[in-house]
Amino acid sequence: MNTKLNYNYAKLVNGKIVFAPAAFVDANGVYHPSPTEADYLAAKWKHYSDVAPSDPAPDGYHYERDGWDEDDTTIAVRWHAVANPPPPPRRWSRLTIKTALATAGMLATARQFLASVEIATGYSAWEALTDCDYIEEGYPDAERWGAIIDGAAAALGKTRAEIDAFIDGLPTE
Repeated sequence: MNTKLNYNYAKLVNGKIVFAPAAFVDANGVYHPSPTEADYLAAKWKHYSDVAPSDPAPDGYHYERDGWDEDDTTIAVRWHAVANPPPPPRRWSRLTIKTALATAGMLATARQFLASVEIATGYSAWEALTDCDYIEEGYPDAERWGAIIDGAAAALGKTRAEIDAFIDGLPTE
């Protein structure tokens, strides 16, 4: 049996695209080893178009297929813009963070500040930094992360923008 397909022609069957065979026997029993456009159309196959939009998606979006538009002679893939998923949180090793703080002359002040911040009852952020394998951006949640970073900026005599730039400069895992 010939399993080669012609991806230029298709039918919708139960809501799914079925591509035309490269050769077929029509309803009258005539074998078409090299079907022409007229042969496909006579056998109720339709032109198939899967052309992505030529305009780029808006910033922060990408295109995804969203079903089909069909008329008497054509089945065309319908596209729509979908928001890009958020990037995964950045992660840093504790060695990277501590080394960068030491190099910048901020390790002692950071240690003092983080020792005063509890991330759980009786468990300081400094202990957590010492215990963990890595630090993940946004842990334990965005609000708490932001408060800790804001507090660190104040303790270090830096602006939030300076601390954000410092963090942006750290190599991630």
